Amino acid sequence: MKKSSSFKHQRQLQMVLYICSAALVIILARLFYLQIDKQGIFATLGERNFLRMEVIAPLRGDVYDCHHQLLAANRPVYDVSWHNISGAPLTEDDKILLVTLSGLLGVNLEEGDKRQQLQFCHRFARRFLLKEDVTFEQLCKISEQCMHAPHVVITNRFKRLYPHQSLGCHVLGYLNRIENVGKSGIEHHFDQQLQGEQGYAIHMINATGKTLMKKIHTHAKAGIDITLTIDLQMQQLAEGLFAPDQAGAVIVMDPATGALRALASYPTFDPNAFLSPLSDDEWTRLAINNPLMNRATSALYPPASTFKLVSMTAGLEDKLLDTNTDILCTGHIEYGGRKYHCIRRTGHGSLTPKEALAVSCNIPLFNLARKISVDRVAWYADLFGLGQKTELSLPEKAGLVPTRAWKRQVLGERWWTGETLSICIGQGYTLVTPLQIARMVSAVCAGSLVKPRLLEQEAIVRKFLPVSNETLSFLRSGMKGTVQMGSAQRLKYIRGFDVGAKTGTAQTCSLSTEQVYKHQLEHAWFCGFFSYEHEDPLVLVILLENAGSSRYAVDMADRFLRGYRALRGGAGSLVSSSAYTEPKTLPEQPE
Repeated sequence: MKKSSSFKHQRQLQMVLYICSAALVIILARLFYLQIDKQGIFATLGERNFLRMEVIAPLRGDVYDCHHQLLAANRPVYDVSWHNISGAPLTEDDKILLVTLSGLLGVNLEEGDKRQQLQFCHRFARRFLLKEDVTFEQLCKISEQCMHAPHVVITNRFKRLYPHQSLGCHVLGYLNRIENVGKSGIEHHFDQQLQGEQGYAIHMINATGKTLMKKIHTHAKAGIDITLTIDLQMQQLAEGLFAPDQAGAVIVMDPATGALRALASYPTFDPNAFLSPLSDDEWTRLAINNPLMNRATSALYPPASTFKLVSMTAGLEDKLLDTNTDILCTGHIEYGGRKYHCIRRTGHGSLTPKEALAVSCNIPLFNLARKISVDRVAWYADLFGLGQKTELSLPEKAGLVPTRAWKRQVLGERWWTGETLSICIGQGYTLVTPLQIARMVSAVCAGSLVKPRLLEQEAIVRKFLPVSNETLSFLRSGMKGTVQMGSAQRLKYIRGFDVGAKTGTAQTCSLSTEQVYKHQLEHAWFCGFFSYEHEDPLVLVILLENAGSSRYAVDMADRFLRGYRALRGGAGSLVSSSAYTEPKTLPEQPE
């Protein structure tokens, strides 16, 4: 009996030992799991009680013009926030402090919504932004009166600044105010280079949330500065040509290097406005006439008579036009049972081909259109870069140079020769951007097709233009004739300049339509090259929407050249603008 009791007692003891051993193993395993395996996680959770990680935004790279004038920079901004990590409700002292802050910041922190947000932040230990971008005076007063307040946090950052407001806005673009990333223009295309790399700082705080120590963990890396080919003064001159109710584009380009000295689109917008919440008035203004559109690169227009440079090239290169044979212009030709009119319905009389180009006579181009295929005209247009993107560092549209295949595929119709007559004088289906016209004139001027560029350090890319020197010389001579005897005669009175030009008036509706509204008026074109004194030539292109006549674009070119002369330190024009008189007989049909 005693042996049985002893054995039972021994079994119970063993069971207790097994249970204790198992419990010890479980405890050790749990300790290993918590302190060894999950050590990193719990250490991080523990550090969160007294450490805070702060993201340090990098300085965005600056943007300069070709003379190192600032176009886009950064300015310091100070924000005031309320932060509580204790989870305790607002105390009476906190409420008194909030009343003081309301007066200093000019913000009512007592109203229902803000009071609820503050209480929420206290309960869940969050940070609440009281006011961003405070003035220097407000910052000084807060630092003085709230220096020992543990819940008041002042943080600094940098905000994008466009010192010239709307100047060059379509080139520069703008930023998304929340993400601080580029949304258009150079800011978007080179966002990664301009953005830089974020840095991080570690704050050691006490139980009240006050920072005891700050340590930089990773230094922020500033973005790369960018220098543009844009000339600030020339950009100002270009944008200043427009009246408030006008729309269009002005481009100044170096035909040898492709450097864009001015790329203006009007109407404009202020990129600074997008760095803060937009007001209703600003939204309304942005909805009128689409100021966000870059009309120099992303708007398409019929080229009008500027396209005659292409048509003339096609005729001369294919031996369908002869520079030694005079042309008789009676005011129209008949083809397919209808009359196709010249810009002067009474006719120009007998003209040399150079004179025909200078006065923009349609007759030699109509005769050419009856001999040449539209596909051949399109081939020469392609040589000059029309109907294709220029590969500029900005969004752009390709445009359209029609062919037989295009019409069959898109419209399901055959091509008619009568349509070629319209194409050869720049009407019909053809659509181009002002930048493409600038590239075309650059090719006429320099003899090669150059890639437009906006960055000074960008490589110069030129492509050989398979057009004879004789043809290019004829085109340049005809464009100079436009200034001497044609539609740009106003420019010959500005001394010190050597100018060649081609104007155009692009239809926006049928000639039989009564022009009642402004949007039915024709677009005005001016394109040409100029050199002042002994400077290298530059290309100037002006497009004015719904102006009604090319003479308005010529007027803008006149004002640009006079302004350019002043920029170069030249004396005022020796011949006043009053010396110019409008021709007694205006063109009866758009150029």
